[in-house]
Amino acid sequence: MANKDEQILRAWDDWESITGADAYNPDDFITWAIENKKLVPRPQDLRRIFRKEVTNALRQALRRDPDGFSYRAKQCVSVMEEGAQLRLWFDTDKGGTPGLRQKAVRQRRDAIASDVYRAVCDVQHMNKAFPEDPQLSFLLDFADDVAEKRALDVAQDDEDAEAA
Repeated sequence: MANKDEQILRAWDDWESITGADAYNPDDFITWAIENKKLVPRPQDLRRIFRKEVTNALRQALRRDPDGFSYRAKQCVSVMEEGAQLRLWFDTDKGGTPGLRQKAVRQRRDAIASDVYRAVCDVQHMNKAFPEDPQLSFLLDFADDVAEKRALDVAQDDEDAEAA
């Protein structure tokens, strides 16, 4: 029996062949899949929905550093406990051990590196697939991007302070 992801991908492929569009909105797919009983909620799905909502709220929680930039108030770290992988959350100002904080930073960096690697491979493939089109590029140096975001973040804090 196919796992849930495989079932969804098969249904998506069916939907693509029926619609024949160049690009698709997942909401349209979900409507079609529910109407055609390709997606049916299971009892454990409700718990997964709530977990996603909780972790999304934790991920979005921001605070301001005294220097004016924002930072995530809650951090996540994956750990193995009793043979099971758990995703634990801690408050960046009050919790987490030094080991958990270091592990969270290392895992975050690994995830970013994986995303960058995937993006580079995607760009290389698209350039090969469409050699006559203008070639895409992907710069790996993010120092300017980080500096620009920091400046915008601090400027936003200044604007918020002036408005208050």
